[in-house]
Amino acid sequence: MDEVTWLASTDPALMLGFLQTSGRASDRKLRLFAVSCSRRVWNWLDALGQAAVEIAEEYADGRASADQLRAARLACKLAGGSAAWYAAASNPVVAARNAALSAQAVPAERTLQAALLRDIIGNPFRRETVIGPWGSSTIREMAEAVYAERDFSRPRLATLAEALEKAGCADSELLDHLRRPGLHSRGCFVVDALLGKA
Repeated sequence: MDEVTWLASTDPALMLGFLQTSGRASDRKLRLFAVSCSRRVWNWLDALGQAAVEIAEEYADGRASADQLRAARLACKLAGGSAAWYAAASNPVVAARNAALSAQAVPAERTLQAALLRDIIGNPFRRETVIGPWGSSTIREMAEAVYAERDFSRPRLATLAEALEKAGCADSELLDHLRRPGLHSRGCFVVDALLGKA
């Protein structure tokens, strides 16, 4: 895969295969992608499935143990092939790939998942996202609130972009990403960079 293919792809399985072989995605990012896929079908999940997704998200951020993740997966075992079952898989590569596949109930979902994966990973063919001196405590607090409240709405991210720009950020890739309409989720590469998360 090359940069042009990455930016245009509508096939999350192809993108995940590239990330796996290239090592350009952390376990945390892969797990959060699995969680994002599962959250897209949230209303289809039963209470045990939703709990498993929440534990998987907590695990990605180091707030749940491997034993808790395993227990959550076993608790929703009856869900079989649901996205929740896969989001809680022990292996993050398996979690990402299978959660995406099991959540593809509608044809457009693959395209949306590819966009989510780009939101979480960014462009793996570009330099690592670096937050310059404009990463003030106020901006960090704004990013923390977005992350904690899981509010990745366009107005909220546009406000964050405006604050970054006022603080001196001239990185058009970061600013455009925050202002661009479309899907954003926990693990968004710009918000993660502001918070120092990999």
